[in-house]
Amino acid sequence: MSSGVMPKGMSETEFEKKRGVSRVEVRHGFAQVHVSRITSEVMTERLRILGLVAQAGISIDFLKLTPSGMSFLVPEQTAELMDKTLSACGSHFTVRGDRSIVLVYAVSIRDEEGLIAGIVHTAITNGIRIDHIGDMHDRMLMVVKKPDAERLGSLVTEKLMESE
Repeated sequence: MSSGVMPKGMSETEFEKKRGVSRVEVRHGFAQVHVSRITSEVMTERLRILGLVAQAGISIDFLKLTPSGMSFLVPEQTAELMDKTLSACGSHFTVRGDRSIVLVYAVSIRDEEGLIAGIVHTAITNGIRIDHIGDMHDRMLMVVKKPDAERLGSLVTEKLMESE
């Protein structure tokens, strides 16, 4: 039976991380690609386009399927090659450079009532346009214009400090 007193020089190990946001990270150097207006055989056309992107040796990240196409991120230094590759496809597309990812880390972020909504609300009410949102069990990712990324990171961090 434990007395609850730790012997001098020993420390207790924490097995669970504290709830809420633990940190915010900003990553620069991306371009966002949108392929849209695919009207027939959407899945076949997505596969054809992705095959051409793979053949061009372009790495993609953050792939999202839409009803008439898809969107994803590429390293900004490949934006020009992506533009040439998609121009040959004949599909409607845009390649927007100067994008960054703002990552907000929080254990079980999906289970924290209102946390994701609060973060998105902070961005929108401060005039920051979010191009893309995704979430996982321990983080959310937002794609924004590079000039807005650091400001969004700071706003989210400030908001967190208020709530602690």
